[in-house]
Amino acid sequence: MKRKLLISLTLIAFVMYSREVSAFWGSDAKESASGLNVAEGFDVNTVGTLTGKVITPPERSGDEQHTTMTVNADQGNVTVILGPWWYWEQQSMAISRGQDITVTGSRAIGKDGSLYIFTQRIKNNTNGETITLRSETGVPFWSRSATGNQPGMRQQSGGDMSGRGAGYRGGGMRGGRR
Repeated sequence: MKRKLLISLTLIAFVMYSREVSAFWGSDAKESASGLNVAEGFDVNTVGTLTGKVITPPERSGDEQHTTMTVNADQGNVTVILGPWWYWEQQSMAISRGQDITVTGSRAIGKDGSLYIFTQRIKNNTNGETITLRSETGVPFWSRSATGNQPGMRQQSGGDMSGRGAGYRGGGMRGGRR
């Protein structure tokens, strides 16, 4: 009887642990190389900032049309995830190859061993333009769960945050976990 109880408890613990891993890695993730669930992968516990040069400017990536770019930072090449393509296009922030940028966001190591960052805020150090794509808790502004469905907030160096990108139009990725 005790053996059956121990086996049952072990099985339950394993299933609960697998569920947490699946929520982050995403069992149905479309980003096959990374294995990351780009819709729900933001984790406030892993937020950090990196600075580097743009290698690959923002482009569509994956079956779900996410926007990614590659940045060469001190940590090596980092894939920066900017959100759904339709939302990124509305922000009209110009980023070109070779520009210096600073990205704040949730860091993750993909199954491919590469470093990824789910962008919360990005600053183009070349022209001083900054855009915030997620709230302080990581909720994406393109999400239905974002307060008031806020658009990305734009800021020129030394300016205020009053200029905003285009608003929410529905669809796209689901909101973050938090």
